[in-house]
Amino acid sequence: MADETGMIGFGSTVRIGRGETPNWTELALVGDIDMPDEQIDEIETTHMKSPGRRKQFISGMTDGGEVSIPMNYIPGSASDLLLQEIKASGEVVLIEITLTADGTPETFAGFLKGYARTAPVGDKMTCEATFRLSEEVTP
Repeated sequence: MADETGMIGFGSTVRIGRGETPNWTELALVGDIDMPDEQIDEIETTHMKSPGRRKQFISGMTDGGEVSIPMNYIPGSASDLLLQEIKASGEVVLIEITLTADGTPETFAGFLKGYARTAPVGDKMTCEATFRLSEEVTP
């Protein structure tokens, strides 16, 4: 049950689904998750008699945006090999994010736009998978 003062994201998961009947794989060692921020295009409809000499707008298409998944990087791990394969294929996959262990999953569709990996001398290795979202997925 949610505490009225806030919650931490501990226990959150990210799974990748591939295929018509998705075969789901959970990404390992996921860090802080920033959920996608869909943005609505604005279309200007101003005309010569716009009321009050004000610009007018209507809402347009929805841009699903991107979601970046940071992880601890283990070269050759199941997550590493999966992400490298998905990036090379260019395929559209499902990205399921569940915030907290008892949360409701949210599912997005998109392609793997980038897979950045770092290997610093004095810190843990990390990677970040960035998915470009393009389709609405309904439960």
